[in-house]
Amino acid sequence: MNKSLEKHLKDHLRVIPDFPKKGIMFQDIFSLVEQPVLLKKIIDEISKVVKKKKITKIVGIDARGFIFGSIVSNDNRIPFIPIRKKGKLPGPVHKMKYKLEYGYDQIELQKSSIIREDRIMIIDDLIATGGTAVAAGKLIKKITSKKITFMFVIDLYNLKGANILKKKGYNVYSIIKAEG
Repeated sequence: MNKSLEKHLKDHLRVIPDFPKKGIMFQDIFSLVEQPVLLKKIIDEISKVVKKKKITKIVGIDARGFIFGSIVSNDNRIPFIPIRKKGKLPGPVHKMKYKLEYGYDQIELQKSSIIREDRIMIIDDLIATGGTAVAAGKLIKKITSKKITFMFVIDLYNLKGANILKKKGYNVYSIIKAEG
């Protein structure tokens, strides 16, 4: 990705040590979103990949993926599809259960939102260990025959979630690489 943009964004990214618990370096994405010029640069960078990969639908992961996904979708005049936590979407849904550190969670996608021929980009604010992203990829892979692209504003590279996605055969992009 764009190294000068990465440096510029890192210079404005607020990092909060020991939040939400000791040892975590919390990357506060809202410090970038609250600045319209920076948000525009992020959206423009993501849109380059949308065009390159000929994406037909943007999928945002609940909830911060909605911020970036809906703007990118609007700017590129393609549909935005939300992936939500269990029980938040009306009508028939596709479901994917996945393992957390202490139990399980489930994400859902409305059945009528994606067709087999769609080229999907899944967007989220950051990738850490990759649990939710892997579940989102599996969920969409059940529907589309095309290779899925992931886009993250921040890759917490030391937690290796992006590597897990790449090993599963997904296209993975991020704008900022940071330690989590």
